[in-house]
Amino acid sequence: MAFTTSEFKKTTRRSDGARQIYPYQIRDERYTAAISYAIAYYERMVGKRRATFEADTLLEFFGDAKLARGLVACLGRSYVWRERSFADAFGPEAAQLLWAIGLRTPADLRARLYGLANGRYHGFLLPAQRPEALDLLCAQFAAEVAEARGAALGFTAAQLELGLTLDSEGERVLVRQGPAPTADEIVARYNYHSLETALCHTEQLRLRLRGPIWNIVRSAHNLARRYRVRYTVGAVRTLFDESVELVLHGQRDAMGSWLRTGRRVVRVLLRLLAAHPDSLADGEAAIHMGGQSLLLKIDRRVLDVLGVAARLEPDASEPWEEDAIELFRKAWGRAYVRGRTDGWRLRRDPEPLIGAGGVVVPDFALVRGGERLALCLTAGRAATEALARDLGQLGSRAQALAVVPGSAAERLRSSPAPLATYEQQPAEAIPSLVATLARRYPRDRAAELTPWQRLERQVAAEGFVGLEEVAALLGSPAADALESVRRWGGAGLHVLPGLGVCAPEDLGEIRQLIDAGELRQAA
Repeated sequence: MAFTTSEFKKTTRRSDGARQIYPYQIRDERYTAAISYAIAYYERMVGKRRATFEADTLLEFFGDAKLARGLVACLGRSYVWRERSFADAFGPEAAQLLWAIGLRTPADLRARLYGLANGRYHGFLLPAQRPEALDLLCAQFAAEVAEARGAALGFTAAQLELGLTLDSEGERVLVRQGPAPTADEIVARYNYHSLETALCHTEQLRLRLRGPIWNIVRSAHNLARRYRVRYTVGAVRTLFDESVELVLHGQRDAMGSWLRTGRRVVRVLLRLLAAHPDSLADGEAAIHMGGQSLLLKIDRRVLDVLGVAARLEPDASEPWEEDAIELFRKAWGRAYVRGRTDGWRLRRDPEPLIGAGGVVVPDFALVRGGERLALCLTAGRAATEALARDLGQLGSRAQALAVVPGSAAERLRSSPAPLATYEQQPAEAIPSLVATLARRYPRDRAAELTPWQRLERQVAAEGFVGLEEVAALLGSPAADALESVRRWGGAGLHVLPGLGVCAPEDLGEIRQLIDAGELRQAA
């Protein structure tokens, strides 16, 4: 999450014949009270509409506009604006009745209002005529519901007025993801993202790495191929050398920006440091920003922000291998379409977890509805030790799980993160990992909902529900369940014959699984 130009505070000065860039870093407690106030304000606003949020107050409170915007962006990792559904605004029963007559989104309500305005009011609705038009629409909806379901809708003009603009920015409500952050965590996020912003504009990132040379070079090759980044390796006399120079090259895009490939360069750097913890000794980056060519020195302070600890002896870290990661992803995909992941989906390359004492680089994010967890995979003792150290620094507040080799699992026994182990491949740990997820993060069964509401909510949260589970939810034979969904389910439920039901926006992902043979195999 690199800062935008309006959020990025920096200074530049000429030194040693080159203009150097210094991303702003918060190194004392002068802003602690102000950040604590901002967190308290966000906490008070949780569940409230965006229209009532006073962003200018925060900007004035910090005094420095760029610093304030950067800190607000860091708070955005914990607090997000979420659009409300009809069920949230009007209750599940009213939402279900509206769904039954084809009204699922505010756009559907607006379409009905436009149709009424065109047909009854000659294409233009005067302010004085609006109350009458809303009452007419409510009466039409009530009559349609009575005919379709034999139930009373009880939908008022005030509710209709709200529903027409429920998808607007001002009607979104603030939701907190995970525990409330502390001031120290926001400072750590700010310092990291400030440095990341500069690195994302790099033309050339030169690194001096210590440790097992062959493993480091192999990791660099695999990561450069994975993220489509060009790299060069400095002269190595023998594979027993204690250090090697690695250069990662950015590239200007058609619009003249270095940002697109710069983000990939940062991904390679983070993955390299996760696979070979504490291997980075120093380096420098050639930065292009604001029409200037700048130099960023990677010194001890930068290494501290990246979570690189001092280590005199080279470690015995294992190379990063994409094959193991890809096998895990495919195995999870097979389990997912079979309904064996408790509804959790994988997302690659999530944002790192940043705390006051370390940086954790997850391999995947586990996503289910509004829930999101980081998933870290390790391949050897050194990476497992570093992960244990960094998770320990983040503490129990870290929303993370770890999959580690059984031989190194003892290193993480005291970690607050749930743990799953494997012997040969990380994919072996999927059953125990899913069991841990089911135990620690049980599904919200929402017993008060009807079977159709539970199906719609589960599909919206999980993206795909298998045939057997659809039949169980609807209480009908598997042979009849999908036909019922096809006839009565509406636009929010897309039927996959012989397989199950998915959300329309997830159809592309499901097709990729079909093309890869994963979903056909599951069927």
